[in-house]
Amino acid sequence: MIYKIRMNKDDYFKISNKIISSNLSINDEEVTFEIEGGSYNILKRTNYEFKVMESLKSKILRFFSRYGLLITGVMLLLSILYMNIYRVNRIEFNRDTPINADIEYRLKSSFKRLFCFDFCSVNYKDFSKDMQRTYFEYPYINVYTKNNVVHVYIANIDEEDYTIDAPIEGDIVAKKDGIVDIFYVYSGKNMVSKNKFVRKGDILIQGNRSVRGLVMATTYDKVEVSINKNERIEQITEDTSTYYNLSLFNMNFSLGKKKEFDLFQKQDQLVFNIFDFISLKKIAEQKKNAIINTYSKEEALKRAQKEIEEDFEDHKLNSLEKILAITNTKMEETEEAYTFTFIVKKYESIGTIGLKE
Repeated sequence: MIYKIRMNKDDYFKISNKIISSNLSINDEEVTFEIEGGSYNILKRTNYEFKVMESLKSKILRFFSRYGLLITGVMLLLSILYMNIYRVNRIEFNRDTPINADIEYRLKSSFKRLFCFDFCSVNYKDFSKDMQRTYFEYPYINVYTKNNVVHVYIANIDEEDYTIDAPIEGDIVAKKDGIVDIFYVYSGKNMVSKNKFVRKGDILIQGNRSVRGLVMATTYDKVEVSINKNERIEQITEDTSTYYNLSLFNMNFSLGKKKEFDLFQKQDQLVFNIFDFISLKKIAEQKKNAIINTYSKEEALKRAQKEIEEDFEDHKLNSLEKILAITNTKMEETEEAYTFTFIVKKYESIGTIGLKE
């Protein structure tokens, strides 16, 4: 430690040969100089009077007392900026696919919650490759982050420009019976031909070290659907309530809200957001009415067919897939519902992963 000392000039020169001093300054009858710890201990053992003006410790204390708040603020800001790199506001997909929910679940499972924020340190490049291995039916899957939003890009089989990466180790096998129509073999050995009938478990594309491809086929499924004779649905009205939601440190305040609805559809628009500490949203709520629908047998049949079509659209793996025909083969009626049995002819992807043992 360095000490800044002031003492009488004559006294200093009497002991100057016993200590090591620096930065000597003479002002009339006084001298000012700096010494280290060893010389300071020697000076203390003498009978000469002196005054400690400033030490390294006092300099540090004075520095922090003057700039401590600024330094703390800068460090806090740098910490927030660093943490903000890994902060996640939301997950966005480029299009709706049946695998969106699973990918979103896998991402959210890796999130860490700190205060009221989510943080994710996933290696997005490795995660993208893992998703490509898992969902080989899609030509390309890329996951990346930008402006605290995790973007998931899932390529369509119809897209001409895509990259094929990270192929699967194993075989692509049939997940159900079908008649093969077209097939894309990106890597591996083709084991099928057009119009070939394959059974569940048959190898479609054989892998040596890796395999990647798509096989489309005509399939037939037996599907049973029950439709309740009475169904409660919610209908949106034109009655709207518009107000603002102010969020201060995770506390919410409604501004200008004049109506309360028991049932409503809610839409919000972000006005501004400051690091998620302070945000303002414009909220629009549309009132809903509950309606009871009663179905006849004919209406229930159409409803059942529509449910099959909607379920198929929700689970399509690519835009090539489609329903070719829906044939009703049986109908049963109870007091509460109608139950229909259909044969559904489809054109769909039938490949799944068959890992080598």
